[in-house]
Amino acid sequence: MKKVLGIVLTIVMLAVTLVTFSACGDKKKEEASKNPIVGSWKYEGGGNYTYTFNEDGTGNYDFGGNKMEFTYELKDGNKISILYKGNTAAFETEYKIDGDVLNVIDSLGNDTLYKKVK
Repeated sequence: MKKVLGIVLTIVMLAVTLVTFSACGDKKKEEASKNPIVGSWKYEGGGNYTYTFNEDGTGNYDFGGNKMEFTYELKDGNKISILYKGNTAAFETEYKIDGDVLNVIDSLGNDTLYKKVK
């Protein structure tokens, strides 16, 4: 009887552990899918230019060691509005994310590519 009880308890503990770990993995995937731009993105065209977008809607733009703080908001699925600290008007542009590449499209249709920093 003790052996059967031990086996049942082991199975229950294993099931609880699996459910716990699978729930954590789903939450991370869900958060990433809500805001795919979160993370750091380095300019592909040379130089040292990096955008960092935080989950809370804040971020910074690092250009050669100089940082500008900003707040941002995603709009209409493919537009981003960025308000740099000290400015009164937001900068709005289109963007696309393809894997680890962020393509920022300016008002003239020009592409600027940034690669996700890992």
